[in-house]
Amino acid sequence: MERMIVENATREDVPAIAALFTESFKDSVIHHCGVLPKPQAMQDVFTLVYQAEPAAAFVARFDGAIIGYCFAPLDLSRLWIRAITGGHIIKWAWRWLTGRYGFGLHPVKIIVLNKIAFLTSAVTPGKAANARILSVAVAESYRGQGVAKALMQAALAYFKANKASLIRLEVRPDNTPAVKVYEKLGFVGSGTTRDSQGEWLIMFKGME
Repeated sequence: MERMIVENATREDVPAIAALFTESFKDSVIHHCGVLPKPQAMQDVFTLVYQAEPAAAFVARFDGAIIGYCFAPLDLSRLWIRAITGGHIIKWAWRWLTGRYGFGLHPVKIIVLNKIAFLTSAVTPGKAANARILSVAVAESYRGQGVAKALMQAALAYFKANKASLIRLEVRPDNTPAVKVYEKLGFVGSGTTRDSQGEWLIMFKGME
């Protein structure tokens, strides 16, 4: 795709990224929230992810429109620290209580338990890494055209420039197109983890 460019995301891109995430992972979002939440919910999550490490956020654009994104943080602890020290948790709680997210109490329990499961997996000996592919998505009409690969290559260049030695990602085992992309980029499956929706395949890539 000659007219596609991959570059660092900006703060102004967050709403479009959040909308693309919701579109791409609609079933998962509904599973976690019980309903499709109001746009503010996903925008607040991705605002935190972006602010924690702006240089780790990449977007693919085609004629100016965002058709894909990738978040590739070097250190996930920055995200959790910022969530606490930056007042995000308090703001989220207030917006949830005042109905600005559009879902009730039960989804909060599911989300918290799933995050605990992922954090536990991330620090388990043999499953830890010093950099992550946190989230990748491509608009449906542009899939299969090399967009995800281009985003991943930008993320890997970022890791290499910052001397990350081991990269981790998780993917659903039945997401065959994504698994194939990751394998072609040198990722190797190494164990699994689970959340309330089922199994995730854990994949690693060592950086030369």
